[in-house]
Amino acid sequence: LLLKEFEKRENYLKDCLSAKVKDKDELQEKIEEIEERLGSNRLMMQEMQENEKLLHEAFVEQLGENNKFADFLTKVFKKKIKRVKKSADVGADSDESDSDDDYDMSSDEEDDDEEEHHLDLNVCPPGCSQELYDSTILLREKKMDLEEAIAEEKKSIETLKKEQDSLVKKSKVINHGVKGAMNDLEAFQLEKQKKMNELDMVVTLNLNQIKYGNSAELPNDLSQCLVFQGAGVNVLANRIKELQLEKSQQIKKFKELKRSHIMLKKGKKNMQDKLIELDERCRNTMMLKFGRLVDLDKLESITTNRIADELKETISKKDRKYNRKLKEWDVQINQAKERLITTTKEHTGRIDTVLEITKEKEELETVLDTKQKNLGGEFSGTRQGDLKERQRLLQLVQLQAQEIDALKDEIGILSRKDGHILPPTQTSVPSLPPIGAGR
Repeated sequence: LLLKEFEKRENYLKDCLSAKVKDKDELQEKIEEIEERLGSNRLMMQEMQENEKLLHEAFVEQLGENNKFADFLTKVFKKKIKRVKKSADVGADSDESDSDDDYDMSSDEEDDDEEEHHLDLNVCPPGCSQELYDSTILLREKKMDLEEAIAEEKKSIETLKKEQDSLVKKSKVINHGVKGAMNDLEAFQLEKQKKMNELDMVVTLNLNQIKYGNSAELPNDLSQCLVFQGAGVNVLANRIKELQLEKSQQIKKFKELKRSHIMLKKGKKNMQDKLIELDERCRNTMMLKFGRLVDLDKLESITTNRIADELKETISKKDRKYNRKLKEWDVQINQAKERLITTTKEHTGRIDTVLEITKEKEELETVLDTKQKNLGGEFSGTRQGDLKERQRLLQLVQLQAQEIDALKDEIGILSRKDGHILPPTQTSVPSLPPIGAGR
């Protein structure tokens, strides 16, 4: 009966523990799902903020430099307007209306704006490009769409954060319940072991297996004795010394923690006093500056850092300027490369010409040498004509040598930077009759 009762209680406690663990796992899955949604929403918001920056850069780029309407168009671009959602019954006529029909503004704000700037921001001023003004209006609409989408994402993120916080609180409660169920089960196991130890068990022992403490003799009444193994006595004796050592160590640790606790309490008190002082200074500063207490979080979310925006605009302008210069230098480098290729081709052609002339000179010298060797036997009767022909050939060789030297000088001039090229000298070369014509 005792075992059956213990079994029922144990099964009940295990079921409670498993149910709480299941609830804990389900809640943890929900928390992880919300964290994933928060991460994706944050990424979307960052992407929209990047798009807003790109939109602002596009506006600055379309303004260009030295635009006399830059201030006016900037005010148009940054103007805050009250947007009116279109009704579902509006058809194609709404698409043909001006972009100013998509938003509305109170007459008081328009009057104040006109009095302040002397120009109506809803009308393109004379002298300003209508296309540039319409493009500014379109960019403003896109900017406001992005701002509304970012605001919606912020609201969604805040909602998810609140849901996450509530789930975290529930998770803490469930974890506390799981810990309590585990403690209940552990306490039940101890109670069960205690009850089981109270049950009477019959064990057969020999007298030589029994030792009564340090005494050699056994007492007549063994009903008040506890029977267990002799090795357990040694373990318990050693355990006494271990517990004494642990006690001394815990006492030292407690003293150190007590000193640390006192120091932390002093530090906490000093930080609380400093926090109260800073809070009072902050309140006084807000009263002096604003005349009332202001929520700093809301103020930071509303105001923009004008200096940072101006620095960003300056950086973007310098980036565009340097990019243009880099493109110009790239064009100049490409043109210089093309000129270098053209000059190299011309030099190569002139070298080929020199080689051809040199080859022709060698052929003519070979012909002359051959004729000189064969003059005695073959042309004895025409000695005078051969001498004239030889003289003419020598003259031709000298002229070609001069032309080769001129070409070499011209190649040397071209090899130097910014060399001036003179036109080649025209030398009359006597016509060369075919070989064998004077025979």
